[in-house]
Amino acid sequence: MDQSQFPVSSDNDSNKQSQAIEEERERRYYLPLYKAALRGDWEAASRIFCDDPGAVTAMISGIGEITLHVAIGKGRSSIRFIQKLVELMPADFLVAANNDGETPLHYAAIAGNVQAIRILVTKNRAVLDIENRHGSLPLHYAAQFCQKEAVSYIYMALDVLRRYPKLAIERDYEGTTALATLANMPHAFPSGSKLGFCDRLLYRFASVHSDGVPRGGDLESIADSSKEYQKESKKFGFLHNTKNTKLKHILALELLRLLITEALDARPSETRMLLKNPLHTSARLGIYEVVVEIIKAYPESVWFDDGDGRNIFHLAIIHRHKFIFSLLNGLSPQNKHHLVASSTDRHGENMLHFAASVQPSDEIRGTPSDKNSGAALKMHSDMQWFKDVEKIVQPLYREMRNRNWDTPRMKFYKEHKYLAEDADRWMKTITSSCMVVPTLVITVAFAAAFTVPGGNTQDQGIPIYLNQISFMIFAVSDALAFFSSSTSLLMFICIFNSDYSEENAVRSFKLFTFGFISLFFSIATMFAAFGASLHIVLSQKVEWIAAPISLLACVPAALFAYFQFPQWFSVAYSAFKPSIIPQHTEEIIF
Repeated sequence: MDQSQFPVSSDNDSNKQSQAIEEERERRYYLPLYKAALRGDWEAASRIFCDDPGAVTAMISGIGEITLHVAIGKGRSSIRFIQKLVELMPADFLVAANNDGETPLHYAAIAGNVQAIRILVTKNRAVLDIENRHGSLPLHYAAQFCQKEAVSYIYMALDVLRRYPKLAIERDYEGTTALATLANMPHAFPSGSKLGFCDRLLYRFASVHSDGVPRGGDLESIADSSKEYQKESKKFGFLHNTKNTKLKHILALELLRLLITEALDARPSETRMLLKNPLHTSARLGIYEVVVEIIKAYPESVWFDDGDGRNIFHLAIIHRHKFIFSLLNGLSPQNKHHLVASSTDRHGENMLHFAASVQPSDEIRGTPSDKNSGAALKMHSDMQWFKDVEKIVQPLYREMRNRNWDTPRMKFYKEHKYLAEDADRWMKTITSSCMVVPTLVITVAFAAAFTVPGGNTQDQGIPIYLNQISFMIFAVSDALAFFSSSTSLLMFICIFNSDYSEENAVRSFKLFTFGFISLFFSIATMFAAFGASLHIVLSQKVEWIAAPISLLACVPAALFAYFQFPQWFSVAYSAFKPSIIPQHTEEIIF
């Protein structure tokens, strides 16, 4: 029996039955080899190959895998096993496919195993061109399963695309192109990567250049280059992940430009189809780089609609992607006017109607466990969006009615009814709780002003320590604590007595933010007044008391600022910035 041949189906039932029994017998026979491939145990596998040379290319699993499939599917830990196995195999068998038509290179692309890719391509470059039964190349898998740490995926995509540029317009069994796949990967671009403050700072100054990317070489040199880059990056410790992320973004942008260039070389009607879906997908997901590159390469694409009459600026408003919407400012006045004035969807809604809609719930950012808090922030953000978009549309379109006979403002009120109720409930609850603290601070600060530390003189009632610096610190801090806590209390009272409606959302949110900042300032100055008072009382006996008192007074304020400042800074910035949408863009399109 030639064990390297795949079973041939027969119409005869008895032959099918006997064939199935034979296949099961073979799988049991090769079970030790299967386990050895999973473990990467070359010694055990080599003994089997010595006894049965046909086992090198035989199917050893129920889904048509040969040993090489199993070994590569295991991952990087079995690279020695893969190297030895490929040396034994004829080059033609590197394109052996499982029942789904997937070759070992498909498996390597899924796993991100660059070393395995190098080994396979070095021995037989034809593996790059083998499609599975659904028409997917290893390139498609490399893009689909791209992971943060696997920078080599895009290396491979770039190399294959340079060698076979027409792959840029090929489609898989679902009709998806490589450009469409890339447009579904926000994490491959800076705008889709969620980096913290420190990560953003490191990202900005990380030294990564695309000059180091191999150009026109083979995958072996690319893999070696990637490996050397990984070793070099690890020397920098905590910079390793940031440098990898930045390099991935650079390569993704280069791959994007190559794909767009090839799409432009196709027939005009095909170019539109190749660019249309990726453009709208990236507009929905907020991938700024993809939108900019497509529009710069094909300016007419700003007029593409998604089948419902919506262009990229409509989608940017619906999904609240401010940087994509700001590209409208980069258009010529004439094109900007036509896009704003004449663009309505099949429901008769214009840009302001879209700004009046509630953002899809799965895209709302915030803490899921704090629904009402998220509702208040969302209400404020939506009102800012509505007001900003309202400024750019002509007065006629502010009163335009859709097919439900709703103006944009009517639609806003209808869709935000329950959101406003949740926001109002949270705002009233939190302000009533917050009013307790400034009330206490006011009481303490007021009483402290008339019971100064050290007492007063008997004849004139002047504070005994009036001429000391510590007393002036006490007096100023106490006054600041009193006035700032009074301000905070008044802000909270105003909010509590007002309706957190659609019209009052922005105003109430500003009052709340200002009240909370005043409250924090009053607590900090109260600690300062307490520290100064304690220093006045004890300094006569314990001269070194000033330093520990100051440090202890700073601890609670510092802890509160550490845990709350980042959140409340973003809230305050959102509340007081003049516009939620950037007014200028560096991308002047046409």
